[in-house]
Amino acid sequence: MNKKAIIIGAGVAGPILALQLKKIGFESEIFESRSEHNTKEGAFLGLTPNGLNVLKEFIDLEALKEDYTPGSMKFFNSKGKQIAELGTAYQKQQYGVETIQLKRANLNKYARKAAIDAGITIKYNKKFVSYDETDGQVTARFVDGTTATGDIMIGCDGMFSEVRNQLFPEASVVEYTKLISTGGYAKIPELSKPLDSIRMTFGERGFFAYSVSDKGEVWWFNNYFRAAQPKPQEIEKTLKTEIQDHLIEVHKNDDPLFSKIIKNSHEIIAYPIYDVPKLSHWYKGRICLIGDAAHGISPHIGQGASLALEDTGVIADLLTSYNDYETAFQMFQSERQPRVEKVIKSARKVGDTKTKTNPIAAWFRDRLIGFFIGKQIQQLDWIYGWRRSDKSNG
Repeated sequence: MNKKAIIIGAGVAGPILALQLKKIGFESEIFESRSEHNTKEGAFLGLTPNGLNVLKEFIDLEALKEDYTPGSMKFFNSKGKQIAELGTAYQKQQYGVETIQLKRANLNKYARKAAIDAGITIKYNKKFVSYDETDGQVTARFVDGTTATGDIMIGCDGMFSEVRNQLFPEASVVEYTKLISTGGYAKIPELSKPLDSIRMTFGERGFFAYSVSDKGEVWWFNNYFRAAQPKPQEIEKTLKTEIQDHLIEVHKNDDPLFSKIIKNSHEIIAYPIYDVPKLSHWYKGRICLIGDAAHGISPHIGQGASLALEDTGVIADLLTSYNDYETAFQMFQSERQPRVEKVIKSARKVGDTKTKTNPIAAWFRDRLIGFFIGKQIQQLDWIYGWRRSDKSNG
């Protein structure tokens, strides 16, 4: 008789995990709190070789390019002079794939389609609220009064994981970092053709980045420092206008194109950035957390999705190696935590560089960034070159 996994969350990690588990004899059911047609996942994200090499087993990577921008980056100073370039062509040769940016909604759509095509059930409008463990099984309970029972339960429900909250209520509070990840989508005549890279500018008073997708849409992103944590109603009603006005002011002395992009955005994205405190355990009994639910990471180096995808392969391998679930989960954490902690530390360091700089620091940055970019390619190998057989200790 097949073993059964209950998976909470149908972002990218949940469906790919279900596909990994199917290969080792698990039947999985996925439960998603949102409705099937709720595509309010406005952000775009970078997928790097370590994540893409997991994904390509289940999804045609060319299909992801129906709406994307390349991952190459060109860096400019406040005068518009190019000061460095970080290309991705070398990745194709070194890792077989190269970084791309795509919309989170599209990534999730393809992951869900792959799971459904493999006969995996995804149930929507299923908000997880609690669980019970009895008689060698775990039962998940949902707000609508329904339940689901299986041999194990995996929480793939992201930064604000309710599974984590139920497992470790005392350790589950996320910490606001005083940064808001902002961005948007715009259409302007001057930028109607796809660009070969993301244009990253260290402006006079702030950082601004944009690219143009294969569909001629401008995708831009920035960070907004805000000491006061925004309330949910602010995020819904006033925060986006506040950010738009603020960024236009910040970039008023930079390339006029930046203000034009911001003003003409048909969608503004605003996601407060949180840290998940380091958990002493990612598991309890027959329940385990993966991805952002276990080790939430700020978006500064584009590793959240890729780390979650790595997790799916590692946990499947360990469930094959160990019949005792708790031992498999313990091994999963001991293998993964050193690597993800190291990546989280790198992300925080990058985030710190995006705050305001003084003129002297800017002078040094402009002159030394090319050198550091060259070093960065070597330094990123431990992230991008990850393979499933690795002991994931970075």
